[in-house]
Order: sequence, then structure tokens, then C-alpha cells
Amino acid sequence: MGKRAELISAIGLGLVVAAAGSFTALARPMGGGGFGGPGSGAGVRPGAGWGAPGAGMRPGAGVGAPGVGAPGIGAPGAGARPGVGWGAPGAGLTRAPGASAWNPAWGRQGGYWSSRTWSTGWYRPYPAAWPWWGASSVAWGVGSLATAAAITSAVDAAAYQQSTVIVVPQTSLQLDYGSVQALPPNRVQFAYGVAGMPLMTATSDCKQGLINGMAPTTADQAQVLNASCHIAYGSN
Repeated sequence: MGKRAELISAIGLGLVVAAAGSFTALARPMGGGGFGGPGSGAGVRPGAGWGAPGAGMRPGAGVGAPGVGAPGIGAPGAGARPGVGWGAPGAGLTRAPGASAWNPAWGRQGGYWSSRTWSTGWYRPYPAAWPWWGASSVAWGVGSLATAAAITSAVDAAAYQQSTVIVVPQTSLQLDYGSVQALPPNRVQFAYGVAGMPLMTATSDCKQGLINGMAPTTADQAQVLNASCHIAYGSN
């Protein structure tokens, strides 16, 4: 029995040594063989797995990435456009630079006409009485000047809008009726001009048919002369 036990122990010890040798062989580099051995290529590849370059979420992605969100409120051009509103070019009757201020009295019964404090009612559009009219009217191709009714209507329409500027009938010129100052017995000073441009001061002689001491050189000047005289001295 003693020898038999010794034999069994020897066999067991041999198996243990053999097994250990096998593990050592498996772990020892064998020219690139084995699990994870250098250059073997077997097993998990270097760099693979979580956190490898390029893996996961791309840099910059996600909330707050560049370009997310439109420009904030108040971007150029947003809001009310410049110039829009009362007096904007082309909207209603524009207030010419230098035009006189509105007089609330002109909005009452009788309007502008009843506010005149000088002698009125004697002027009538009758250009034939002016010595230059005959030849000039033929050259201009104009047979007559704006009627008293047309000029009165233009003033009343402007007064209704609380504006002091009218477009002189049959022209593109503006006249500020609020600037009219009678210079008795038959002259008048007023302001007129092209729409959108500063107004100019002029003086009409309603008896002689002169503007700034001279006969009109254009049909528009003749119309302005006539309109200024009616606003100053005509009947409404």
C-alpha cells in the first residue's frame, strides 16, 4: 500500500508538471503565435473599442453647434422701414422742406378763405389782360390757365388733410398756400417749388401778370402766377 500511494503521487505530480509546461508553452511567444502575441493580429485589434479615434459622437455635433439658430431679433432691415409713415415720399401729400405750419383755424367753417384779413374777391383768372400772354400762350400750346374752381378745390382738399401744400393745377409744381402774404394793392409773396425739394420764395404782380418782376418764361410759371393771385385775392 505504501508503494502504491507513492506511485499515485508521482503520477499526479507528473501531470501537474506537464500541465504547467503546457501553459508555459502557450503563453511563451512562438514567432507571432498565441493569443495577443506581438504581430499576431489575433485577438482584439489595438485602438478598437470605446474611445477609439473617430468613434462615438463627432466633435462639434449636438446642441450649440456653430450655425445653430437664426440671427437674433433686430437683424438689419427688420422692423419699420425708414421713411414709412406720414409724409413719406409718394404717400399722400408730402410736406415740402420749408413748408409753413398748419393753422387749426383753416379747418373750421370757411376754411382758409375766411382767414384772409385783406381785401379779396377782385382777382379773376383773365390772362388776356397781360401783354405777354398772346404770343407766349401760342408758343406753349396753352389756351387757358387753371380756373378759380380748380384752384379752390385743390386748397380745400389740402386743408381737409391738414396740409398747407397743393399741386398747382395743370403742373407738377407745389405751392404752399399757407405761406401766401398779400402785398396790397395787387402783389403777393409766396413759396413754391418742385416736389421733394426746398421751396423758393417768389412775388407775383397780379395786375401786370409778372413773377419776380418778369413775365413768365414757361407755362408752369404762368400757372403758378395765376394760382398765387387767386389764393391771395380771388373768391372762394
